[in-house]
Amino acid sequence: MKNKTLAIFGIGTYILSVIASATNLEGNSVMPVALIAISGIATTIFIIMATIRLWKKAKSASILLASSAVILFILSIVQGVASSSYGSPLIILLNITKVINFIAFIWAVSLLWAMAKHEGLAKKTIKDSGLTPEEVSLVQEDLRKGKHKSAEQRIAVAQERQRAKFKEATGIDAKDIIPEIGREISWADIVKHVFRVLEFDRGNTTIEQNNQVQSRSLFKPYGYLLVESPILNQKARLPIIHRDDFLLAASVFDEPKLADIVVDEELLVTYAPKHLLPEGLSGSPHHVLHYVITPRGTLDSYYSMNNDIHMVKPDPKKLFGPFVYQGEIKVQINPEPKL
Repeated sequence: MKNKTLAIFGIGTYILSVIASATNLEGNSVMPVALIAISGIATTIFIIMATIRLWKKAKSASILLASSAVILFILSIVQGVASSSYGSPLIILLNITKVINFIAFIWAVSLLWAMAKHEGLAKKTIKDSGLTPEEVSLVQEDLRKGKHKSAEQRIAVAQERQRAKFKEATGIDAKDIIPEIGREISWADIVKHVFRVLEFDRGNTTIEQNNQVQSRSLFKPYGYLLVESPILNQKARLPIIHRDDFLLAASVFDEPKLADIVVDEELLVTYAPKHLLPEGLSGSPHHVLHYVITPRGTLDSYYSMNNDIHMVKPDPKKLFGPFVYQGEIKVQINPEPKL
């Protein structure tokens, strides 16, 4: 059973358990014994499968789910035998355990759903890389064994093969084509990932008095950033779609001191909207790009740490600090990133 299917199955078991627990005014069950039994079996199957599935990824959630379920089961049996009255210590303890078990259930389902999402992104990356079925199996085996470098090398070989075929057919080297985020690359694929800024393309946008940004077109971005990152196999163009983000970029390249610093250091940027829509677009009027100046080599160190964990679970606040959306927003300077 896939992670997404298991998460949906868990939600179904919870709904079924709520239905099966219906009682009358006297507190007696009104549901058929068969339905109660099916609910109990389904819930047990979900707990066992979720506990096993989450053991390596989130051991604390796995332990909390299993232990709270066992304790809840024992207390329910004791309560049924003792017939404790409302407000007794046993009933209070039983209710507390129910709350903990519910929290553990929500946590487990959320983790399974997130794991399914990451698996989908990984499969999409493998599919788009031009791997043969045999290579796909080898890459998946490498990932299961934690051999991330080996998997990356296999994908790189396949991509180079695809580029060679494309050049032979068209006479154009794919390395010379710079994709644009929002077109060739989905916004959803870069959320909270970190990029190194190489160039600032202002387009025809100008900054007038009182920081008034004047764009020549209502239908085009204010400008573009030429960026690179270990998550991509080539440079890309990042559209600047918010006036404040254009002002922040300009504040670096227009300020001689900062511009000189960036020559020796590196300017990093991440796309992190305050509210995120399903397709990766911003769901609020606030700016979406965050900038930080760090020592050269920070980006590569960030993505290579802990078996490339940030490839799957980006954590840009390690570099950028807390994101600021209102009030004074500025380009951060982090001379000693704690990675």
